[in-house]
Amino acid sequence: MAQPVPSVLVRKSNFRPSTVVPKTFDPLPSYVQIFELDRSNIILQLHSLRRAIDQGAEEMEMVAIERVFGKSLSRTLTRGGRKLRVAARDLNRILRLVEAAQVPKTPPKSKPRPSHRRKARK
Repeated sequence: MAQPVPSVLVRKSNFRPSTVVPKTFDPLPSYVQIFELDRSNIILQLHSLRRAIDQGAEEMEMVAIERVFGKSLSRTLTRGGRKLRVAARDLNRILRLVEAAQVPKTPPKSKPRPSHRRKARK
């Protein structure tokens, strides 16, 4: 005789062998989980942005050194590259602050949102 098939099947092919499947699912994540998720997303975005700015600055400076364009435009590209490097350093400082950020002891209180109604025309 065949055994009854459960109504919900979890196929093992959907999971990696090392995957730990939680037995319970918390539908509402805690404030700490949300904070960590937001912090890790911001860190990833800052890394990506800083890397892109550094690459752009390097390209601009290389084109300026090669003097592909005229002398005045090459100087302008060099200045632009330096400004981008300064911006990348500022992003790096912000990145370090975000990485060092700790969860506040109490979650921020949400303020009621004002309703944005269109004013009636006169």
